[in-house]
Amino acid sequence: MAWTGLALVLGLPSLLGLMPNHLPPDSWALHPSAGLRQSPLNFLTCVWLHANTPHLVANLAGLALVVSLGWILKLAPQAALAWLLAWPLTHLALLLDPRLGTYYGLSGVLHAGLSIIATTLITQAHRPKWSRTYGWLLLGGMLAKCWLENPGWQALLPRPGLAMNVAPMSHWAGTLVGVVITLTLALRQSHPCSKSRP
Repeated sequence: MAWTGLALVLGLPSLLGLMPNHLPPDSWALHPSAGLRQSPLNFLTCVWLHANTPHLVANLAGLALVVSLGWILKLAPQAALAWLLAWPLTHLALLLDPRLGTYYGLSGVLHAGLSIIATTLITQAHRPKWSRTYGWLLLGGMLAKCWLENPGWQALLPRPGLAMNVAPMSHWAGTLVGVVITLTLALRQSHPCSKSRP
């Protein structure tokens, strides 16, 4: 339920974008070029702001996919914690590319969710052996996708189907942040000092 609950928090406020008289404010956007000279809340609220309806629908479809995978794989609450931490940290990582003036949307956090799923399948020993293979395939596919969609490391790429430019660096940020957080939590859980004494 934690995974689904977090998905609802990520997705429901975005639905304001479908209501013409209640559009999310532009002040929710993140401005990586401004660095830390902006409200800390922007590292959270930027997921709820979208360029247009096709952008919103595409991201909500991606969110439904990530939620469905979490349900099918019966992810533990630790995976939801990793995704919660990845939410602001993915956007914080975007400050490493000051070429990006404005960022909004769910795509970075969705990539984080998928990489958390992949890394969880790889690291959890109690899962069947095939799950590790699927985890590596998913993670490898994500890394290949991030590379192939932007081999020139551009800040923005046109996406005619969405009638907007996309920020492919957010896909890298989400993927890598998701892996790092999941591995960190897994190592912390397996460390003897993190286990309670009898």
